[in-house]
Amino acid sequence: MGAYVVVVFIRPVRAGRTFPRSDWPLHITLARFDSKEPADGVGERIGRAFAGLLEFDVRTGADDFFGRNHSVPVSLLEPHPQLQLLHDRLFDALGTDVHLLSPQHARQNFRPHISHQAEGRLQPGEVVRVEQAALVDMRPDGDSKHRRVLAVWNLAGSLGTAPKTPSTAPEVGPAQGMAPRNSPYSP
Repeated sequence: MGAYVVVVFIRPVRAGRTFPRSDWPLHITLARFDSKEPADGVGERIGRAFAGLLEFDVRTGADDFFGRNHSVPVSLLEPHPQLQLLHDRLFDALGTDVHLLSPQHARQNFRPHISHQAEGRLQPGEVVRVEQAALVDMRPDGDSKHRRVLAVWNLAGSLGTAPKTPSTAPEVGPAQGMAPRNSPYSP
């Protein structure tokens, strides 16, 4: 059974990128799930679900703590209908054939946030452009100590341009990627 997560990375990524589980780039988690279906099939369904969605901005809100022991520092995101739509479409595409981890945080209970990571954190009020979503393998080649980006979908431009198919191209530049605005992480 494959272990996957769909995220929005704060900085652009490319398919094929591998990183240690202790060194996650800043990201918004949309869903964590296990599936018996091969990654290609899961990716096709997700890609269809994201088709036609436009890019948008979200604003970082207050800090909080998540996790079993409330020991994971996070930056909450202000509610945004497009982020909720992205989350809901993903869950519609995944259907009932997947095992959801933390189903209590799905749909109407979705609390979008960015966990603080070794590379840093976002400050309240910072704006992040959501232009891309990615499917990440949580156990590439059976290795639970690493993560691998399997597919990347770029959302359509705000002028209504057609969405791009999953990307295996090199990381995109700042104009096409997702760097927070007014942030120390901006290029």
